[in-house]
Amino acid sequence: MGSIAPLKIAVLINSPPGNEFWNDVKKAYDDAFHSVASDAQIDCYDPVFDANFPDPGKYDFIVLSGGKADSSSSEPWVLGVLDFVRNTARDFPKVKMLGICWGHQAIQRALGGIVHAVPTGPIAAIQDTKLTPEGKDFFRFAPGTESYRAPEFHVREVAKPAPNFIHLAEGHECFVNEANTILTFQAHPEIHNALAKKMFADEDDVYTGNSSKEQIAKEIEKLDKPMDGRLLLERIVEWARK
Repeated sequence: MGSIAPLKIAVLINSPPGNEFWNDVKKAYDDAFHSVASDAQIDCYDPVFDANFPDPGKYDFIVLSGGKADSSSSEPWVLGVLDFVRNTARDFPKVKMLGICWGHQAIQRALGGIVHAVPTGPIAAIQDTKLTPEGKDFFRFAPGTESYRAPEFHVREVAKPAPNFIHLAEGHECFVNEANTILTFQAHPEIHNALAKKMFADEDDVYTGNSSKEQIAKEIEKLDKPMDGRLLLERIVEWARK
């Protein structure tokens, strides 16, 4: 049996570079994917300042990261990312795309969905996301598993998914397209416990401004229990290889 070729992964980091947050995001993706695909080639791109995008034909899959910008805005760089998503889906239909948080929202918007502000305000939480029957089939967790647990930090959400996407979780939290080439999560499977704690404690209250100190403390306590990031990442890599 021949060996499996190393995965080639492009990550669009959808946040301005040159700061601690950008470095944390990059390290989170490097560590997360190398934990489940140790020989993966991971290249990061800056679509914000450099308008730097990968050649989709050179990668197995392309990741759109989270970020603090407004995914529903008309900022030039945001529109550039949306164009990249549309062009990749059209011109490279076999190249897989993965959207996380901001990337989840951007992919859905680019392909015809609607994004809006979370009606109840920003969310900073360790969420148990309930799977749909289709999601249970897709993720193939242990029998009887009804949900997955992962951090969420966001101000906006998908109000209406793009056409031809299947709900893998309730509440517009996770989708795969009918062609099985585009997968999106509102949650963050790549964020480990230490980074989650750091984000809860961040003085920049973009995500935590809607939470009291008591609420944040309760969310941090949840980090004492296992999350499902690794299980999700293992399934993502399996999906990307097909």
